[in-house]
Amino acid sequence: MKILKARGLLAVIILSAAIVGCGVQDKPQNPGSEIGETAPTASPTPAPTATINEREAIIYLTDAELVETVENPVKLSYETDLDLVKAALAELQKDAGENALALWKPIEIKSVELADGQVTIDIHLPDEARLGAPGELLVIETLKKTLFQFEFIQAIELLNDGEKVETLMGHVELEHPMNRE
Repeated sequence: MKILKARGLLAVIILSAAIVGCGVQDKPQNPGSEIGETAPTASPTPAPTATINEREAIIYLTDAELVETVENPVKLSYETDLDLVKAALAELQKDAGENALALWKPIEIKSVELADGQVTIDIHLPDEARLGAPGELLVIETLKKTLFQFEFIQAIELLNDGEKVETLMGHVELEHPMNRE
């Protein structure tokens, strides 16, 4: 009889522990909140999604001998026209293999602005980016060909350390601004 009572008592203890365990709730995360008070849950509000556009473009680089421009087709992702210009300039600074060199690679682009169809690009030209006359012509030509393919760009203003300069590297006279032909 004692064994039967012990088993019954053990079953009741296990059963009550299981029932109590199922009814336990997690403690609230917020210290100081009262028992029975539920913290309001903030429902996530969807962030306004910007439309990401993708466009095929041609980035103009140069051949290894600095004789002619080389076309490098790329896909650019952008939200605004300014983003498109910045993406094109970033691609202009990337090499595309052995036969296509980016003359813009060592040039530091400090800022890019777009207003009323004119792109204003402020650059810093380190010594290693300075080239002879043919190289300087190609630097300007690759910039113009790359950016003027976008119909919303009518002019390019190129500044060196925030100032309009007569020549970029000492050989070719710069127009201020360079207009679409």
